[in-house]
Amino acid sequence: MTILTNEKSTLVVMKFGGSCLQDARSFEQTTKIIKKYLKESKLIIITSAIKGITDQLIDFYNKSCSEGSECKYIVEDLYNSHEKVIDQIIDKNKIEYKNSIEFLQKNIDELTQLGRVIRLIRPSMDVLDIILSYGEKLSTFIVAQFLNSIGYASEFISSDEIILTDDNFGKALPLLDETELLINKRIGPILKTKDFDIVCITGFYGSTKDKKITTFGRGGTDLTAAILAYCLQPNYDCKVIYWKDVKGFLNADPRIAEKTALLKNISYIEAKELAFFGSKVLHPLCLDVNEKREIPSEIRDFYNPESEDYTLITKNVVQDKKIIKAITSIKRLSMVTIESGTMVSLPGTASKLFSLLGENNINIKFISQSSSENNITFGIDIEDSMNVSALLRHSEFFGKQWFRIKIDNDISLIAVIGAGMLHTPGIAGKVFTILGNNKINVRAIAQGSSELNITIIIERKDCKKAINTLYDAFINNR
Repeated sequence: MTILTNEKSTLVVMKFGGSCLQDARSFEQTTKIIKKYLKESKLIIITSAIKGITDQLIDFYNKSCSEGSECKYIVEDLYNSHEKVIDQIIDKNKIEYKNSIEFLQKNIDELTQLGRVIRLIRPSMDVLDIILSYGEKLSTFIVAQFLNSIGYASEFISSDEIILTDDNFGKALPLLDETELLINKRIGPILKTKDFDIVCITGFYGSTKDKKITTFGRGGTDLTAAILAYCLQPNYDCKVIYWKDVKGFLNADPRIAEKTALLKNISYIEAKELAFFGSKVLHPLCLDVNEKREIPSEIRDFYNPESEDYTLITKNVVQDKKIIKAITSIKRLSMVTIESGTMVSLPGTASKLFSLLGENNINIKFISQSSSENNITFGIDIEDSMNVSALLRHSEFFGKQWFRIKIDNDISLIAVIGAGMLHTPGIAGKVFTILGNNKINVRAIAQGSSELNITIIIERKDCKKAINTLYDAFINNR
């Protein structure tokens, strides 16, 4: 192994989503992007499963847990989908084609065996995580072999070898300190040699200390890219590029808002608010990891990589004339209200509530409590509504004390976001006045101590009207 004496100081971590890896055209586009950036830096490529494969793997798990008769056809489809991509992008006369087909067959055989034993053991999240990891494992190996076949020296690494997590299967969190040691030990030497141009690493999953596969949940591949950059930042000048089928963060949801615009520069603290309150462009945890070491991140349009229209996320809060930068929403939400005249005299009510929800993996979207302490209102995903209702009504504390529990499944959440609100008094008053003048009833409100957003709960039928009204008043009017 030859060691370079003057290592490159810059390192670009790129994440490619499943839609970037579905056919010959998309691989050709990926090659153009890689070729450009290799002129300036070594690259780490993080890849998602090929588009649609994760859904097929979930279906395979569900069918395996029941009768399993359809599993054979799902496995055949999985094999054929990947074989089709390999046939399109790798010359059949090259060793990389043979390597890819053999790797595909080996992993499909393993998956088939897993399906056969699932019904013999208790179905669980840890088994599901193992099955889901095959999507990224297959796509990333194929990418690495493809790059080798066209002359780029590429190394494949499965992320369970280098990323340690807790054991919260399905929504695992990285153990950053331990992971940093593993990544620098394994990847550091590769980056310092001239034997490899590119390191291809699977996204979406890691492993516990006792070697059990864990997945990160939605946005997990983005999180993998952030973890790699975080761990290598002390030794390299890192940047993360998330290649998407969108230009970046918009200042409103184009499915609801009549007018939208690209946010070209945004701070991590603002981007996290956007991501949490409805935007699915990046996961909030991914942004949090990047922020810890002030790693600049770009969201770029995969099909227009040279465009100057993209979102740059940094630690800097850009002050401009727009006090409010974005208006986003969660259209389908449930609002739970717990009321009791005895709540004041019952210490620890909030603590018991949040412990009960946390133990059952219920994510809270907002919290509001009256000053009289007679009620607590909080928002949850509508899919969790029935579960939360049962938990509260059967709870020893909430079900048998003097509590009234009300759940409204017909509401929406709107978040008005912008760092400019921190230094501008009266914004909340203006928001409520505008909504009131347009006959939009506010059911609940919440504002964090950061004052970066105001969260408003309204009836779902008013969601579109509220977003467009506020957009015209605060963003489009300036």
